[in-house]
Amino acid sequence: MNNKRKLIGLLLGTGAIMASNSVFASTTFGTLSNFDVFNDSTTNSYYGFEIELEGIDSSSVANFNGNFYTFHNWHYGSGQVSTANGSTIVRYYDGGVHSTSPFTSTITNTGGHSCITIDGCEHFGLALNGAPTASRYFWLDQAGNRTTAVNLIGAPIINVVQPPAPAPGVPAPAPQVQFVMEAPEAPEAPEANQKFSDAVWVKVIKTELDLEHMANLDDLMADNPDKIADAENDGVEVEWKLLQRRLDDPNGVNNKLDSGLQDAGANAEQVLRTYQFFAFTGTYDPEHEAKCLEAGSCEDDLQNDPANVGLYVGRLLGQQMVAANLNGPIEFPAQVPLPGAVWLFGSVLAGFTGISRRKLLAKK
Repeated sequence: MNNKRKLIGLLLGTGAIMASNSVFASTTFGTLSNFDVFNDSTTNSYYGFEIELEGIDSSSVANFNGNFYTFHNWHYGSGQVSTANGSTIVRYYDGGVHSTSPFTSTITNTGGHSCITIDGCEHFGLALNGAPTASRYFWLDQAGNRTTAVNLIGAPIINVVQPPAPAPGVPAPAPQVQFVMEAPEAPEAPEANQKFSDAVWVKVIKTELDLEHMANLDDLMADNPDKIADAENDGVEVEWKLLQRRLDDPNGVNNKLDSGLQDAGANAEQVLRTYQFFAFTGTYDPEHEAKCLEAGSCEDDLQNDPANVGLYVGRLLGQQMVAANLNGPIEFPAQVPLPGAVWLFGSVLAGFTGISRRKLLAKK
């Protein structure tokens, strides 16, 4: 049996935050599990919402009491699950009866789970037992057709390599864990000569927890720093990485951030990473490739002169807290069955205060 397996136990619980890319018409906070989407078009009403997931079939949507586990929206009901052209479709639509009008107030960070009964803002989400290779989001018109694309950054893909059973009396080697964060999706309709998606900066913070201090779903909150990886208590694994998808090259240098397989520490039960996303404030060339100074990459420019951080790194867009459970299931408030290894996402609040200390494994 192959000891390497992709972590497919997706419990996408209480979403992280990521504001939408400016080329899209809606502002979104959250992950696939739980997200709020504002209708900030100012003029258009929408009549439903659709999620398209590549690389998984409908059997990957978690089942709860015999039904697909999707959030029950206050306008459109539960998401209806189907398969089309090799993708899984989660469709929120009631035949054009209800609509989402433009949001007329000031848009503020919702943390991904506030738009339950707010006019002009909708809440959606689902739980998965599989990792989609790509995900897309769309508002629907009154006839149920896709009309406006919505940007929501994907979750990292996590692989765990469990070591083979050791000889009697020999300590078992540590599992190896790999996190892969993809760059933002390519636009539906690129501009002429455009070869790159929009760019975003990411900073990564890593920690590990032992059995006594393991995080559960509700712990992965920015106002609960006893559990999450944070910059004050833990080491910054990646200071600045520019994520930008090259549209004509799936192996583009900035298409993804790959941690590589890393040995977990002694007694580690969880490996946690916090991904912080920041706006790119440099310029783009005619092919839409991010540019900072004339020589070197943008990462080189930030490393060579810290003053360049202020020139090319903008506001915090959001955070994603992710926990890879290495050796079994975790406690989950909702009774959704989980496989032996799970990955979790916690809701976050940008600009939080109140850092506390906690007992952690020694950092390697």
